[in-house]
Amino acid sequence: MKNLLMMTGIAFLFLTGCASLSPTVKRTSRSVASTRTVWNAGNRSDSLKNTYRVLLKTPNNSLTGICILKRNGDEWRGAFISEMGAKAFDFTVTAGTCTLLNVFPAMDKWYVKKTIATDLHFLFNADNPEAAFRRKPERFEQDDSLVVNYGKKQLLAGPDGAIRLVNSRHDLLYELRKMDPDEIDR
Repeated sequence: MKNLLMMTGIAFLFLTGCASLSPTVKRTSRSVASTRTVWNAGNRSDSLKNTYRVLLKTPNNSLTGICILKRNGDEWRGAFISEMGAKAFDFTVTAGTCTLLNVFPAMDKWYVKKTIATDLHFLFNADNPEAAFRRKPERFEQDDSLVVNYGKKQLLAGPDGAIRLVNSRHDLLYELRKMDPDEIDR
């Protein structure tokens, strides 16, 4: 029941957020153009299962859990599972689109699914030159972080290994941290 209330709250907060969650990185004179990738070998394997700790923040709530991701040909397949063990949704990401599958009923609203799908498409295709973006994302390095801007979305790959996606239009913050194999077995 608690999980259902939390998921319903997140769906509601997609529409009602006012204050920005995280300040976005503004490009300064210290920044330099970059060709560095967000999804390097340390962050993602093309052949093995990838497991990440996930934090999804809205202005008034947060959801934590695990994302399991695996490459299957030209697409990535994954699942978001809450800390309580309930699956929020499955997804597939290709260069052209992201599709959400088996969505938790409280999140099964077109506007919630559309927002999450476009965010995940940008998150997992930020380094893909064949991805279906209307324009090329802006990339630069500043303060030891890689920053990728695309419209109202900003992706940050920090020196701490965390990958953060800020959607300032809907005041959402996604944070992924790769889990060590021995951490997964616990």
